[in-house]
Amino acid sequence: MPLEAIAINSLDAPLIKKPARENELAERLQALYDTDDTQPSGADVLSLVEQGFKRGQILYVGMFNDKPIAAVACFDDGQTNAKRLQYLTVHAQNRGRAIDAKFIKLVYDAEVKKGVREFVPVDTDIHRIMSEYELLRVKD
Repeated sequence: MPLEAIAINSLDAPLIKKPARENELAERLQALYDTDDTQPSGADVLSLVEQGFKRGQILYVGMFNDKPIAAVACFDDGQTNAKRLQYLTVHAQNRGRAIDAKFIKLVYDAEVKKGVREFVPVDTDIHRIMSEYELLRVKD
């Protein structure tokens, strides 16, 4: 099964087909962030994301073989048509394998289909990927 970028607006979204326990998705996402030294703690990120959910924001989760292996928050500042991408993380075993770039491209494609024309990458890694692949603005 190929990598998928799935937008969620709740940490109890049914992304895992046969969860072993309640809140498994949230636990796995928290663990992803906790193992990433470039991001705040998993609890901090998920708290910010949950606050964002209340305002209509989303979290993209990269699923592969029924497991979350990547995540990035997609925020709308409410003032422009740009989307702010922040808190990119990739599972430790998948780092250095260009999964981050493929995942960001999937998120970009999904948001462009919704009509987004401009992106504001907050994290250094997201900015590097989006600049390298010319994904900051949709070309007309």
